[in-house]
Amino acid sequence: MSRLTTEERDDLKLWARIHVRGGYEPVEEIEEILLDLSEEFDSPLSERDRQTEVRSAVIQAIEVLREEQVGWPVLTDFDRLELAFDMLEDKDIVARQNFTCCGTCGASEIGIEIEDFESYGRAARGYVFFHQQDTESAVETGNLYLSYGAANNNADVVFLDIGQEIHDTLKAVGLNVHWDGQLEHRIGVTMDWQRRWEGAIPKPMKRWPF
Repeated sequence: MSRLTTEERDDLKLWARIHVRGGYEPVEEIEEILLDLSEEFDSPLSERDRQTEVRSAVIQAIEVLREEQVGWPVLTDFDRLELAFDMLEDKDIVARQNFTCCGTCGASEIGIEIEDFESYGRAARGYVFFHQQDTESAVETGNLYLSYGAANNNADVVFLDIGQEIHDTLKAVGLNVHWDGQLEHRIGVTMDWQRRWEGAIPKPMKRWPF
């Protein structure tokens, strides 16, 4: 029976940690992501063995997180981030978390989100989002960067006003925000990414299905 190398298993644990702590995908989707990643490994595993390794990595990541979150404060930085995004939506700034795979795709697709927002009879003034790579970086480094802009006005001054409003809202909820007010720079947040795991822990898989 083939096994993963130490390096391959460490990679699997790392990606399980990032996706579990990111908290945006259900367990089933996390396992699918890790199965796709494990296809690049050199170790000749059977499909059942790969599934078992992936399940084990996910369980371990969830268990470690659940132990840690017992000692977290009632209101975490992630809770503050969610509150700020809700407040911005109330101000007609379309706010999306973990939105698309990268900044290029996010900038291309945010218009669809704005149209959807406005389909409910509200006029969007601007937008803010961070993408999946931003989430991964925030989980690992504590640094999150936000893209922003105006919804229906391309004037620089309008863009900057939206950016300042986002900055002020993030700061108002107690987050550590850094932005120099420059149009070409994203808004940064230094934070402890403490998002609680509220789902179930999957059951371990046997290496043999009998």
